[in-house]
Amino acid sequence: MILNDGALQVNESPKTIRDVRNILADITEIHYNEQGIPDYDKIRLSREYTALIECVRLLQLFSPAHIESDDEKTAFWLNLYNLLTVHAIIHFQIKLTVWERPHFFSSSEYNIGGYRFSLFDIMHGILRGNRRRWRFFPPPFRAHDPRIRFSSGSLDPRIHFTLHAGSRSCPQIAAYSHENLHDELDEAARRFMNSNQFVFNPNSKVLTCSKIFRWYAMDFGKNKAERLIYLARFIDDKEIREALIENSSTVSMKFVNYDWHLNSSE
Repeated sequence: MILNDGALQVNESPKTIRDVRNILADITEIHYNEQGIPDYDKIRLSREYTALIECVRLLQLFSPAHIESDDEKTAFWLNLYNLLTVHAIIHFQIKLTVWERPHFFSSSEYNIGGYRFSLFDIMHGILRGNRRRWRFFPPPFRAHDPRIRFSSGSLDPRIHFTLHAGSRSCPQIAAYSHENLHDELDEAARRFMNSNQFVFNPNSKVLTCSKIFRWYAMDFGKNKAERLIYLARFIDDKEIREALIENSSTVSMKFVNYDWHLNSSE
């Protein structure tokens, strides 16, 4: 379901990458607390939500082909994913979990420059470089799909620390700027890796972590050792960081159940 439908006037101008980022920044700064918990009912009635509706309506006029640099592309799609998530949760009146809405991730869509993009399309087709969602799924964009030209040429694993699906186990929501993108991606990775989503016991050599690292294991490295060495760079605790690197081939990984309950103040 396209959430940014709406009549367009001939004299209206498309919104820009910066507009999308600013709308998301306003919503997260005003309506989310320090723990990243929002009050969706207050957002629904706010001037920021009204601005969101107007901003995304005008994205019907915006062509992703006009995005010049890779950093601008990444920041735009990250922000759009998070904005669409907030919009869809409020629009569909989600109360407990996004799974209340059948096919939430494939049925929450925006019209961007005449093309339909769902949450799944943005994540897997664009940001993950048109990779399969899971093993038995085909890539989102087939060879003849015109949207494939917007797909990222390479995959940056740090996107997994930024994509917020409105659930308790998700990374904290934030708005990203192309000017400082890599610093902000590093900060998002550190925030997630130093939370209770990633706990390493150096005595037992057991790592308890999010299922994100199981679902998208190959995004972080070709094998377990390579993945753990990559992830360790974001750990603040020097002893744990070094222990992970030294024992990367022998560490046992335990994946906790993903909590899909809505991260809401209700």
